[in-house]
Amino acid sequence: MDNYSKLPKKKWSTGKKTAVILVSILLVLALIAGGVYLYFELSLNEGEAGKLTPEVETTETTKAKDVEYILVCGIDDDEEDPSRSGVGRTDLIMLVCYDRKAGSMSILQIPRDTYVGEEVPTGGTGKINAVYSHGADTQNRISNLAKVINSQFKLPVDHYVTIDMQHFREIINVLGGIQMYVPWDVPYFDENGNQLGVIPEGDQLINGSQAEIIVRSRKGYAQGDIKRLQAQQYFFAAVFRTMKTFPMSDIIKVAPGFINYFNTDYKVSELISLASALQKMDSANIGFTRCPGGGLGKTNGHSGMYGVNAEALAPLLNDHFRPYSDPVPAAELGLPTGLVYAYGEIPGEYQSMGDLNIPTE
Repeated sequence: MDNYSKLPKKKWSTGKKTAVILVSILLVLALIAGGVYLYFELSLNEGEAGKLTPEVETTETTKAKDVEYILVCGIDDDEEDPSRSGVGRTDLIMLVCYDRKAGSMSILQIPRDTYVGEEVPTGGTGKINAVYSHGADTQNRISNLAKVINSQFKLPVDHYVTIDMQHFREIINVLGGIQMYVPWDVPYFDENGNQLGVIPEGDQLINGSQAEIIVRSRKGYAQGDIKRLQAQQYFFAAVFRTMKTFPMSDIIKVAPGFINYFNTDYKVSELISLASALQKMDSANIGFTRCPGGGLGKTNGHSGMYGVNAEALAPLLNDHFRPYSDPVPAAELGLPTGLVYAYGEIPGEYQSMGDLNIPTE
């Protein structure tokens, strides 16, 4: 018999046993949480988008204190150039101005067909949605677009998030659908342009396929891209309402199902902080504005483009996207000038998400 077996047995009180059990449980939970955190940290990556290079202007180089600017893009396959498979175009472009001090967000929607001029590499289309894939930096494609935001809109870019639009419907299905007020009948078509049906106006639970139609469709509208941007606003309002009801435990459950469809330069801790702030934010403190302007006639050999009216856009940017920095007059924006709006112009407006966040039954 060894000496250790001769030592007197130590009796633990019930209270001490309970304390040990609780500590053990906490340690296990900490390990699980650490494992989840590590999984998310490893899963989040920059992917094809790359980095925001030092040439991109951020709030560190401006007077925009207490503000964070986030470039959000939906990446789709380059349908106009099949040889560039895997190098997508930005089918959805938004710049989010998050005012930490005021606890508010302003969202600038930029039409995908916005004309950016002849000096910007676009693969011959002239459209902003091709800047990401055709810019000079093939390693950091997001920087191609961010630099155009800097130069033409005179706004910084601090972070970015991209989503693979090919998997957009899967993400919505993982969430179990989104309860949404559809503001009007949304038509949908087959690949040959034949109408297959409509998603009817009204409050309903939409699945991934329906969400994709609402967010992306512009056929069947007299003002195609603008109508699509309006529909997106209602969709984002519904997503915001849904997110506010999600407990963190549910977010952790569904996150592995869609995290690989995102690319971002955010760290997990930064995303958690941003999500927490968004959950506490009132919908009245979140606003949208679409770039004012209109469809252009044939310009420099290009067609099907949208022209942004700098005179109408400048006050919107100064009022809602430069809360702590100097205003920038229209003449100092880098947007193309001398545009001819062949189909009339759409005025600029700023709308609160609270006006769109229609309560569901």
